[in-house]
Formats: sequence, structure tokens, C-alpha cells
Amino acid sequence: MNVTLIDPLKDYRAHCVSETLGLMYIAAALREAGHGVRIVATGLRPTADLSYEDIMDADLVGITATSALFGNAVSTLETIRQWRPDLPVVLGGAHATVSTEHALRAGFDCAVLGEAERTIVELAENVDRGQLRETRGIAFLDDTDTVHRTAEQPLVEDLDDLPFPARDLYDYDAFRAAGGWEFGMLSSRGCPFRCTFCQPTLNMIFGRMRKRGPMNVAQEMAQLQETYNPPILYFKDDTLSANGLKWFAEFQQALDDLGVSQQWKCNTRVDKVGPRILDAMAEAGCQEVVFGVESGSQRILDFYQKDIQVEDTIRAFALCKERGIRAGANVILGAPMETPEELEQTYQLLEKIEPDHFWVFFATALPGKALTKYVVEHNLLKRNLGYHYYDTAMNGVYGSANIALEAITFEQMVTMRNRILKLQPGSNQEEIALHHSIPQHAPSRSPRG
Repeated sequence: MNVTLIDPLKDYRAHCVSETLGLMYIAAALREAGHGVRIVATGLRPTADLSYEDIMDADLVGITATSALFGNAVSTLETIRQWRPDLPVVLGGAHATVSTEHALRAGFDCAVLGEAERTIVELAENVDRGQLRETRGIAFLDDTDTVHRTAEQPLVEDLDDLPFPARDLYDYDAFRAAGGWEFGMLSSRGCPFRCTFCQPTLNMIFGRMRKRGPMNVAQEMAQLQETYNPPILYFKDDTLSANGLKWFAEFQQALDDLGVSQQWKCNTRVDKVGPRILDAMAEAGCQEVVFGVESGSQRILDFYQKDIQVEDTIRAFALCKERGIRAGANVILGAPMETPEELEQTYQLLEKIEPDHFWVFFATALPGKALTKYVVEHNLLKRNLGYHYYDTAMNGVYGSANIALEAITFEQMVTMRNRILKLQPGSNQEEIALHHSIPQHAPSRSPRG
């Protein structure tokens, strides 16, 4: 069977650092099972369009989409339906899992729920037999126009059983030309924490946290180093340091055994680093850690259920500086009840910790998140704004938001974003904005209630 996997992202301006890693994993699983696979990343093309040649010989098409990209996914589906009306087209990714009925009523043959490697292989085999609906881990509209969910697909207990992502099917030359420089990796899946802007969606998609073996990760890094020689790898795990000291000791040994000298960066939490774990990470090649700082207000941190203290942030950045590890900060402005004084507390915290770079996000109500439940219950959700308002990365860049604020104005939030960006010229966010001529110092469009 021939399968075409599509990433419908059309605009790589704030996303160029992110390959379609999920599709690469799915492609590898399909190929291992004997299927022909093609990955299409429309955003890497000059026209950002799908072509008929992409699906002319396909027996099955899979499209991945976050909620921000769902509109693009539907547009892609409509194009395919015009060319090949009977071709099975399925949707995977976050939106299929958290907004299943919405996805199905857009016309997809089924939604792939959660972790997809096993499901897509089973689905391809069932499509070949004309029995798509026998697949575990999917949902579809039955003959009564009701959403029917099949039996759950078991999680992959041992992540080392999965083949490495099929990077050879991805156009890395175009990726680099579009501005991409960081090659992504994952050493684990899932997150044990409860932040309201992430959960419960992460658990719905990935289930409980599972870790790959240190040697397995080192072997993938060795392959990447030899084949692509990326300037840096970016571990996309939510909390890499949660792998623990023993894991990093074995990881260091595996890297030494394989002759891997690849440098890397990662995400983690300010309360999950200490001198020993940071030393172990640095010895294994860590050059930079990106922390979820979020806010300088303890009240806002508690609202987000971060389970950290402001003092944890100050300590984490100091520990990184002592070791020569670059430390980045992600901050979120615009919690529903945030006050001008609390915006100022965030600014003062950033002045104190002096991050090497930062991203300023605007709080965004996304389907399936606990934050969204609060926003809806308090009648603060701005409706009918379009799917692009679900884009957490671009909201901070463009100056847009889908949450109405109780104690501050939208203009105050944009003003604070601009003050923060001036703290550190050349922050990641400003570099991207300037490179692509995106206005940073004024809202690009007025908020709509």
C-alpha cells in the first residue's frame, strides 16, 4: 500500500525550527511494515500547495493538524476530494484527539486518536482489506451519524521498539532554506505535570510518561551527526531533566562509546534542575536549557498549576550561568485575571534572571485544555476568530489573543511584550519577526470580542 502523509503548514515564519517529527515516526512505522510512504510538507514549497502528483498513486492519505492548522487540513482535504473523491483521507494529530467530532464533521473518513504508530499500520492493513472501521484507536461517524470510537490502541510500552524517524523522506534542504537550523529529537513521551495550558491534552495524546533507553537515543544522535551534521539538536521533551541522573550517566557513556560529540538544547522545568543534573547534562553536550518561566507573579503561577515558586526560577538561571549553560525563558502574558502589577512582576523577574533569549507568548485558549475550561466558564472566550488564533507561537509574535482580559487591556499586554523584547536585543522571537518583516511593536490587528 502507498501512503501519503501531509503536514499542511503553509507558513514557516515562526515554525521553521520544527520539522514534522510526528509524521517521520509514523512514516518509519509504515515503512517497517512494508508500505510505501511519502511525506509532503507543503510549507517548504515555494507555492505552499499540494500537487496532484503527491496523491496520484496513494491508497491512503494521512493529514496531521493542531487546532491552529485545522483550517489548512480541511482545505487540503477538499483539494484531495476534488482530485480523487474515493481516496480514504484520515486526520491525526492534536485536533483529531481533542476535537474529534469537529474533525469528523469536516469530512475526514476517520480520526486517529493519540499515539499513532501502531494505529496507522493497522489502519493501512484494514483499508487494504476494505475494513477501515475495524482499526483500534480511531473514531468515525457511524451509519446513524454518531461518533463511534473503537477500542483503544495500547501505548507503545518500550519506545526503543520504534524505528527512528524517517528523516530521509523529509526535505531538509528546503527546511534549511526556510530558516530551519534546529533538528528535533524526543527521548520520552508524556508529561507528569499538570499545567493548565498543557493538560489534560498532553495526557490524551501521549498517555503516561515513558522514556527511551540512553543507548537508543545516543544511536539516533550518532546517525544524525553522521548524516546531517546539524548545528544543534533540540530535545522536544517537555522536561528532559526528569530522565534522571542515572539516565544521563548511561547516556554520557553511550555517547562516548559511539563517538558522538553533537551539541544539543532542551526544555525543562526550573524546579527539576540542580547542580548534579546540570553538570551531567553539560557533560553530555547540553549547550542550552529552555525553561517554562511563565510569570513573575506567584498568583499567576498557581493559577496555571505550575507547582513552582518564583525563587525556583531565580535559582535555576543562576545555576546555569555558573556552568556556562545558556538559559532561555518562555513567558506567558495575559492570564484572564492578570493585573498590571503582575505584568510588571514578570518584567522585573526577567531583568533579574537575564535570560540569554526568550519567547513571549500570549495566553491562548486551546481545545481540550484546563485553561480553556476556565475561560469558557467565565465567558472570556473570543469566538469566531479563525483557527490561526489557536497558534500560541504566532500570537505572541503578531500580538493577538483569543482570551478577553478582566484587569488589563490588550494594548497593555502588547506594550509589556515590547518592553520585554527590548530587554535583550536579538531574542529568538524578535529575530524571527524581523527576518520575516512581522510587526513587533504594535498590534497587527485589533482584538475582536
